[in-house]
Amino acid sequence: MDTPTRSESSVSSAQQAAIEEAITEMAWEHLRSANAETALSYYEPDALVASNGVLYASFEEFARHVREFYRTLREIHVAVWDQMHVDIVSAQLAVLTATFRWSSTDTAGVRTTLRGVWTAVLVQRDGRWRMRTRHESFTGPPGG
Repeated sequence: MDTPTRSESSVSSAQQAAIEEAITEMAWEHLRSANAETALSYYEPDALVASNGVLYASFEEFARHVREFYRTLREIHVAVWDQMHVDIVSAQLAVLTATFRWSSTDTAGVRTTLRGVWTAVLVQRDGRWRMRTRHESFTGPPGG
């Protein structure tokens, strides 16, 4: 006999479906963000972020990196979640694990193509889901 998980015992099926839909929508919006401030708005102000072996010392350091990336971004060609799994811990806490593909061209004309895995712990505050922690690992150019 299966033992119920916390998510099964504390969140109804209808709530689970609504949470999964909201998180999936948030993830798509985040992946396709057209500018740094939009991308950063999906994080808690003190989020912990690791990317391809780099653990950022602070969210501010990560935000600087994101702003620099978007400053040199010319075009996004592909931004796709290939697989997604949402584990709902409670009505305010969930974990998203996904695989992704991303391709873009920067202002110097250099095209970058990445494939990777991505995990985020998400919290719901003020009706919005935001990343509390996030990790990604990918194949492609070094530097996170």
